[in-house]
Amino acid sequence: MDFEISPPSAAAMLESLRAYGYSLNSAIADLIDNSITAKAKNIWITLRWAGEDSWIIIRDDGTGMSEEQLSKAMVAGSQSPLDQREQHDLGRFGLGLKTASLSLARSLTVGSRTRNSSLAIRRWDLDYIAEQQTNEWRLLKSGRTNSGEKLAGIENQESGTVVLLENLDKLCAGTVANSPAHRDEFYHQIDSLRDHLGMIFHRFLATSSRLNIYVNGETEAHLVKPWDPFFSKHKATEPKPVTRIPFGETVTTVQGFILPHKDMLTQQEYEEAGGPLGWNAHQGFYVYRGDRLLVSGSWLGLREGISKWRAEEHYKLARIRVDITNEMDSDWKIDVKKSLATPPQNVALALVRYASQVRAEAREIFAHRGKYGKRTRTEKVGKVWLAKQIRGQNTYRLDRDHPVIRSFLERLGGRRKEAEAIFKLIEETVPVEQIWLDSAESPEMRSSPFGSASDQEVIDAARTFLQMLQGDVSSPSTDLIDEICELECFADHKDIIYAHFGAV
Repeated sequence: MDFEISPPSAAAMLESLRAYGYSLNSAIADLIDNSITAKAKNIWITLRWAGEDSWIIIRDDGTGMSEEQLSKAMVAGSQSPLDQREQHDLGRFGLGLKTASLSLARSLTVGSRTRNSSLAIRRWDLDYIAEQQTNEWRLLKSGRTNSGEKLAGIENQESGTVVLLENLDKLCAGTVANSPAHRDEFYHQIDSLRDHLGMIFHRFLATSSRLNIYVNGETEAHLVKPWDPFFSKHKATEPKPVTRIPFGETVTTVQGFILPHKDMLTQQEYEEAGGPLGWNAHQGFYVYRGDRLLVSGSWLGLREGISKWRAEEHYKLARIRVDITNEMDSDWKIDVKKSLATPPQNVALALVRYASQVRAEAREIFAHRGKYGKRTRTEKVGKVWLAKQIRGQNTYRLDRDHPVIRSFLERLGGRRKEAEAIFKLIEETVPVEQIWLDSAESPEMRSSPFGSASDQEVIDAARTFLQMLQGDVSSPSTDLIDEICELECFADHKDIIYAHFGAV
């Protein structure tokens, strides 16, 4: 067979490896995958600001690598994605160490040692390779000048690996060390990184005996805290049944969760459950591979009928956990960054069937503020507003059969037309667009009925309604008190009403 060897240019290929689209967060997470695969129990991340001379270190206490293993690990494509991996192996393409590191820095130095071998060092330096103009893949065996101190931490360990990223042109090019604005932006990214790692590795971090990640320090105050997307510790969170979807010789495990409505949470709980990116961004599927979160809130491009599912306010309480294994990477089209996943068609159809029910229940709880979604509603529950379609338009009408409104209209006698005219004015001027904008931009500021009222204001309103319905409120009947408490406006204030009128 006639052929020729056609090796790629080292400088061009290494520059190309930088273009996978990593952010700081996804790059550091990818490097942590290597530490977890190496059975590390502790990972220390250090980010130091010095303008264009800033640097990053990721050090672990894993099994480490011998000199031969390190040399192999530094090769681009060091392992075939077709190779069978151990169950706990979070890698796949043999590229993560290189692509993640070089996406941030022009100099990647790795030091590693095992219990049976001394410290070995290898470095890819893009500027050095470009200067040689020899098209050679020159993997250096030493760190940059003055990098020894940054690598020193690994020397005091029995085993482990340290990754040193210098010349951070993607993060710090053009910055000035003594610029407060540049410095503040750098440390703002560290805050974001801490939140991201707490989300991606929350299953590992849930128990300190399994994994600890420290950022810019080694004390408990520097530990990354896990963030559970499913808020499973809260009693009002509703877990749904687990289902298993077979595909070939593999099984995808799925479980939905409906999170509590804001009215069921304290402000601190609401902010915690909202997560790093907020409630709307965190709805949808959470895809895990070996306990490592790949996709953190997405509807995965799935659809029901002709409408593709998108992040919408009324589905924000729905979160669905999906577990796959590393045997399923190809089926799920896992990308190099481990941030995208696309389910096989048969699995996708099963996910749609399961998620449709979870979404419907989440929407119900959202619509009724967590009060009516989990039980059968009775006819006594009175809602003031009705949503209707009239001539193809969504409209909102006051319910003339609402007990209080009906009683009010009956009392007016011949003046009922005046009330109807006022009702019509209110109905035709409902500020739908403003309500929608306010709900979308500041959902946490939306108030519940009588949410800011004092107890006395609730009692006064209830007394007025009781008088309209019965006439004499000196001794309202138990049935009438029950009916008032089932009205939408008083559903959150039953204790106050029963305590006052039940004791009269």
